[in-house]
Amino acid sequence: MSEPASGFVAGAPRLHYLEWNPGAPESLVLLHGNSANAWWWRGFAGRLDAARFRLVAIDLRGHGDSEWARPAAYSPHDYAADAARAIGALGLRRPIVVGHSMGGIATVAFAARYRELARAAVAIDIAVTSSPRRNRYLARLKALPTVIYPDLETARARFRLMPDEGGIAAEVRAEIAARSLRRTADGRFTMKFDRESFFGSDGLDALAAIATVRMPLLLVRAGMSRIMTAEAAARAAAANPLVELIEIPATHHHLPLERPDLLAAAVTEFIDGLAASG
Repeated sequence: MSEPASGFVAGAPRLHYLEWNPGAPESLVLLHGNSANAWWWRGFAGRLDAARFRLVAIDLRGHGDSEWARPAAYSPHDYAADAARAIGALGLRRPIVVGHSMGGIATVAFAARYRELARAAVAIDIAVTSSPRRNRYLARLKALPTVIYPDLETARARFRLMPDEGGIAAEVRAEIAARSLRRTADGRFTMKFDRESFFGSDGLDALAAIATVRMPLLLVRAGMSRIMTAEAAARAAAANPLVELIEIPATHHHLPLERPDLLAAAVTEFIDGLAASG
């Protein structure tokens, strides 16, 4: 698989992105989850048809190599507006917008607000509704202190996914860890993302927004997910005739890392269906 090109979209905040297959005829815009970055899509990108799909993975504001928002502004609508800005700046013609977790919530916000900019959308393992358990988990995340590691080896060794589950290959974890760290001014290491992003990620009634979407929307549930419950996924699918729901069995929340092959096959099948339906 070829290395992606790296670029920036001007504006406030400035957005970094990775791009694969720039000459391909169909475009996908990829939005990662909270505390993640564009490199989480590398495995997924490598399992799509390079001759067919141009892929643009955005570092959402406050993540990866994109600028942090000051004052802090990290709602799903903020992320959706950034995706719309990137689509215009890069000249993407009605792409498919694909988002995972928080990026999936941003994708729903995008689909509800920017119907004219995209052909369809895919939201992967999103929190359609919350629960007391999830609320406690979010409260713990927001209370975590900023951790500074003395050296890169220690930082990589202590890197953990949130939630830390699924049969994700050690080499994939190692690469994600390396891409998620930055050097501090005094030579130590910390995570790249802005912790203020934890405080805006629930600013959307996802179920209500899904009901208003007027473009084809694929919801992908990981079969063993504790984030997107089967009941909530079914409610979302029933809320709108344009919504299609699939479940990938024996998988966990971090689908783009755990089973990028199955996810790529599901997304490709969905896009093939769009072409068949005209």
